[in-house]
Amino acid sequence: MDETKKSQSASVEDLRIKGNECVKEGKFIEAVLHYTQAIKMDPNNYVLYSNRSFAFLKLDQHYLALQDANETVRIQPQWAKGYFRRAEVEAASDLYDEAIISYTRALQLDPHNVKLIESIKSITDTQKKKLRDSQNMIWICTCVGLVIGIAVVVLDYTLTTSPTLTHPFSMLAFSLALSGLGWAIGKTVTLMGTWNAGKSLQPPDDLGMNDNSKEKDAAAPEKKTKYSKAQARQRYKQGKL
Repeated sequence: MDETKKSQSASVEDLRIKGNECVKEGKFIEAVLHYTQAIKMDPNNYVLYSNRSFAFLKLDQHYLALQDANETVRIQPQWAKGYFRRAEVEAASDLYDEAIISYTRALQLDPHNVKLIESIKSITDTQKKKLRDSQNMIWICTCVGLVIGIAVVVLDYTLTTSPTLTHPFSMLAFSLALSGLGWAIGKTVTLMGTWNAGKSLQPPDDLGMNDNSKEKDAAAPEKKTKYSKAQARQRYKQGKL
């Protein structure tokens, strides 16, 4: 019995090593296959889930990478690397607040880890830069709208015999209206970036985790054959009913 366990443990370790070698060579699909086979043999090995999470992340399979990272944390909640794996997936999915929380949790478990400190600083800087870029986008669109509005007013006044906008108040209102339109466009663009955050964490279509697949997989109700009374009596006599 002990020899069987040792043999199984050796096989799991061999598969893990093969998976790690594939990762180093950039063969992430093969690495996933090795890790998956090892997990089937040792389903409570949190290191395997962590390694496979990394391989999935390199394949841009964020949903699967997050599932494995969460499983790592579930099996071994006191292991900092599990939270690090989860933070990496969240950061790649533009979920910066969630990533900072996961990085911080990892740092609490491993307070002297320089890489975690650098990761928190990097993700914080990225979040600040994205906020500045969003604000700049709004201001640029607002200014462009204002410039276009002023240009239309000037051209209307100088190039047409009967200008549409003659009163200074109407000229100002028109320019401000286009400026407001530019602000709205800029705001919409920045909000679209926020809405897209985390979309890469949706389950892949080939997992069949949608309502349509459930309906397709549902077994069709069995059709019962109807018999006449005479046929029913005959089948009863034959012991078929």
